[in-house]
Amino acid sequence: MKNNKLEKNIERARINIYNILAILIVIIPEYFAELIYSIEVSQHKSILPNEGDAWENNTELKLSKMNIYELRLMAKRLSIHGYSSENRNSLIRRINRKSKNRIKWKSLKNRNISKTL
Repeated sequence: MKNNKLEKNIERARINIYNILAILIVIIPEYFAELIYSIEVSQHKSILPNEGDAWENNTELKLSKMNIYELRLMAKRLSIHGYSSENRNSLIRRINRKSKNRIKWKSLKNRNISKTL
């Protein structure tokens, strides 16, 4: 009887020790990390601007916001071959290069039409 009661007390003490260790090892350091991060973020005043004219006009900014699926769809529309095996950065470069070439070609075509008129 006394031995069983002693075992229950030892088990409770062990659980309490584990709880205290969990608080000391996990919860308190996470709280300090969150506190330090919030202080660091509040000190930085160079926050990224909202999407505005620069985001609409600059194709590199648009492409940087897209995920890999959207980039692959864009590459498919631009008839870029081998886009499925490309990584994100090289795909952004290829799409950007191809879109610039198309813009140049269209502007040249428009100039030629206006010259003939």
